[in-house]
Amino acid sequence: MLPLFQDGAGRTSADPLTLAGPAPVVDLQALALLLAPPALLGEFVPRSPWKDVERVPAQIPHPLPGSLARAFTRAVEAQTADAEVIGVLVSGGLDSLAVLVHAVRAAAGRRVIAFTTDLTDDAGGSAAAVVRRLLAALELPAELVVLDPARDRAEPVWSPAGPRLDALPEVNAAAAERAAELGCGVLLSGDGADELLGVPRYATAAVAYRRGVRPAARYAADVAASGPGLAGEVAGAAAGLLPRGPRARAYWAANWPAWCDPVAPAVLAEPYRSAATAWAREWVDAQVAAHAAAGRSWAEADAHDAAFPREAIPPAGPVAEASPFLHEAFLAAALALPLGDRYHPVLPSPYLRCKAQVVRLLPAAALEVLARRKQYFKTALATASAAGSRAPRCVEAGLLDGDALAAETDPAVLLVVAALERWLAGAEKYCPRLIRPKQGGAAAE
Repeated sequence: MLPLFQDGAGRTSADPLTLAGPAPVVDLQALALLLAPPALLGEFVPRSPWKDVERVPAQIPHPLPGSLARAFTRAVEAQTADAEVIGVLVSGGLDSLAVLVHAVRAAAGRRVIAFTTDLTDDAGGSAAAVVRRLLAALELPAELVVLDPARDRAEPVWSPAGPRLDALPEVNAAAAERAAELGCGVLLSGDGADELLGVPRYATAAVAYRRGVRPAARYAADVAASGPGLAGEVAGAAAGLLPRGPRARAYWAANWPAWCDPVAPAVLAEPYRSAATAWAREWVDAQVAAHAAAGRSWAEADAHDAAFPREAIPPAGPVAEASPFLHEAFLAAALALPLGDRYHPVLPSPYLRCKAQVVRLLPAAALEVLARRKQYFKTALATASAAGSRAPRCVEAGLLDGDALAAETDPAVLLVVAALERWLAGAEKYCPRLIRPKQGGAAAE
């Protein structure tokens, strides 16, 4: 669900510009927070980008135990009910494949079109080749549209809600435009599945409780080479003996060591860098306090941090976009699922065992053709991030330090910089006089 906004008079709207008054003013300090470490890597928008307009805190659905498969089916049916043609963004991974399988089932004779971007993964494999193989092996009656990331590009629809945080906005916009040309009434994706259904860290005890000792040992072996590894699993189990406050602080130190004393990147100019650093530290303190107040175990805290805060990205083009994993009915069922049930020891690879609940959404015959390892596209994203190496509007407005930006190489930072620059270009239509720095570094209108 897209965010809601509120003004000082208590009026609420999904369009913050309707609340910003006749002369809306961009809040550069709010935009700077996108580069603060929690928002940068957590991919969420902390504050409204307009002065005197606030974001309404998102409500987390109340957990409601029930069948994930039935909830997923209902979500897909609800999201495709009014579409004569159904589009699905397919990457070759499990999550989008599950969406495509259920979209075909829900179509009842309607046309289904799968859209995939032919990225090259870090092992040199083609995403489109994986999708073609899966469509053929599962005999899915869906048309396939393959987009070339170097050629198929378009400008995404500008949203007053704030900068887009998707990694390939121009390619996603091209897919949306192609979907519109082909008559799609909705464009589905697998967004949110990893965060909601992936097995969290420190879950050895949770798996043992739900599955038994041997499955728990297998889980511990599966996660030994990632994150905190076996030492983290042992520490997470021992931390259960600590009082709530020390347990939460120890969790944060083990899970997010770089965020224990977060510092905003050097590309932010002053006073925005100091403000973003101060906000990041306050945010971390609030998160630790919330974990302590809720009495969460390390596994529960990690599962919560993976899923929330959750940012809904506006449609990239003229077609409505949705993910069944983020539908309210599915969210409620997923949040009620015991953490130990996210893992299943009998599946044939660590990747599949830790994605067991997504595998269960697929037909049994799919297991033979599913990839045993996750595809990664870090090289492709690093290439895409080059667009953020120049951001003249951000530099001119005093938000970014031009010299520091020229030396920046972190793809995560550069992708957000590119998003900020694109958003400011659209905001100029409504706010042609952006905030400029005063002499000495203080901000002035």
